[in-house]
Amino acid sequence: MKKNSFILNKYTLSLLILLLCLAADIILHKGMSRVLIPKSFTDNRSPQYLKLCNNPLIISKKKWIKAVNTVQKMDQIAADAAGLEMDVYFDTVKNLLQVYHDSTETTRPFIEDILNVYATRKLTASIWLDFKNLSIANEKKSGAYISFLRQRYQLQNKVIVESSSPQYLHSFCDSGFFTSYYTPFFNPYLHTEKEIVQAIDTIALNLKMYPASALSGYYFQYPLLKKFFPNYPILIWAENDRYSFVSNIFNRTLDNDQQVKIVLYH
Repeated sequence: MKKNSFILNKYTLSLLILLLCLAADIILHKGMSRVLIPKSFTDNRSPQYLKLCNNPLIISKKKWIKAVNTVQKMDQIAADAAGLEMDVYFDTVKNLLQVYHDSTETTRPFIEDILNVYATRKLTASIWLDFKNLSIANEKKSGAYISFLRQRYQLQNKVIVESSSPQYLHSFCDSGFFTSYYTPFFNPYLHTEKEIVQAIDTIALNLKMYPASALSGYYFQYPLLKKFFPNYPILIWAENDRYSFVSNIFNRTLDNDQQVKIVLYH
C-alpha cells in the first residue's frame, strides 16, 4: 500500500511540475498564447477582398532572417537561406541606400557593400527591404536606384519593398516590385473595439487607394489581418524559442497557414 501511495504521489508531483512549467511558459509567452486563442475582435466589420499589386516574388521557404544589416551578418548567414531582411534609408544627397535600424546605431554601411558579399558568396536568397524613410521626396530616385540594384545583383522577382506609407509604394508596384504595406502599429488584444475598427478602416482605405502585394506587421496583428483581409498575403516577424511549448505551437500554426508567406526570425 505504501509503495502504491509512493508511486501515486510521484506521478502526481511530476504532473504538478509539468503544469507549473506550462503555466510559466504561458505567462512568459503571453503574447503568443493570446494569439492561439480564437478572437472575433469586432462584429462591426466584415472581411474585405481588395485589389492586389500582383507582382511575383520567389519564396522558396517561409522562414527568413531578420536584420541582415552588416557585411559581417551577410557573411555569416547560411548559404541556403531562403530570404533575408534589411532596414534601409535612402540618402538623397549620395543617392544610395544605407543599412541600419535606427538613429542610435553608429554602423551604417552602404547596401552595395553588403550586396557585394551576397554576390561573392553566390547567395540566392530573396531580399526584404524595410524602407524606413520612403517619402514623396525620394520616391522616384530611390525607385531608380533599387531598380539598378535589382539588375546589378540579379534580383529579379527577389525584392520586397516595404513601407508604412503605401501611397509611395505605387510606383514600385508599377516597376514590377513585390510591395508590402507595413500596417500601423497596434495590438488588437490591448485596444478597444472602437480603436480596432479604426485600424481596420485605415488599412482598408489605404489598400483601396494604393494596392500592395502583401500586408506586414507584428505577430500579434496576424489574426486580425488574416480575418479582415483574407486575400492578402501576410508577412510577419515573430519570436522562436525552441525550448518553449507555446512558441513551438505558435510557430507551427504560422508554418501551416497558407496566407502567411514569410516569417522573419532573428
